[in-house]
Amino acid sequence: MKIQLALDLLDRQQALKVVREAGPYVDIIEVGTSLLKRCGIAIVEEIRAICPGKPLFLDMKIIDGPEREATLMARCGAEYYSMLAVASDTAVKKVLAIAGENQARVVFDLQSVVDPVQRALALQTLGATLLCVHKNADCGDDPEAAFREFLDVREATGLPIALAGGISLDTLPAIRQQLNPNIAIVGGAILKASSCRDAAIAFQNIAQSCDL
Repeated sequence: MKIQLALDLLDRQQALKVVREAGPYVDIIEVGTSLLKRCGIAIVEEIRAICPGKPLFLDMKIIDGPEREATLMARCGAEYYSMLAVASDTAVKKVLAIAGENQARVVFDLQSVVDPVQRALALQTLGATLLCVHKNADCGDDPEAAFREFLDVREATGLPIALAGGISLDTLPAIRQQLNPNIAIVGGAILKASSCRDAAIAFQNIAQSCDL
């Protein structure tokens, strides 16, 4: 299981400080949607300078303008970036084609999808290789529903799945044991910790100690 650090922040300097402290101890660094809107993709180069070689995930949440958005991701060299699963099939095909040309992986965010299993299967048919089950309490989602949705989607597709939504040091062991996601996405539990470094190390230790 990989740990992905979600930089769900608005302040550039704060984000870079977190990267310096916690970046070396996670597997993937995520540039959150709000941070991208605030700083633009220029922040990607700053993060790479601090953690060279660390895979970056850009939470673009692409839904339209597929050629423009995917081309932008190609230009900044993102290893991973997100697309909303509710996007049209035509948009999905265009983004996957450009991502394939640039050795990038598109993560399809299933948040707010009415029938996640049905849509996940459709995305798989279109060529999707990585999904994200995302439950956000700020949007009224039930984090416990993520468990049920995760298991249903994985059973139906067999695809690698990331899990996001309120993951903490207390819940990670059970998540690892019961769900075993390919990627656990952690935001506030690291960002709000008294020591981002220590929190990141603690998450990584749990992930590694529970490896099957």
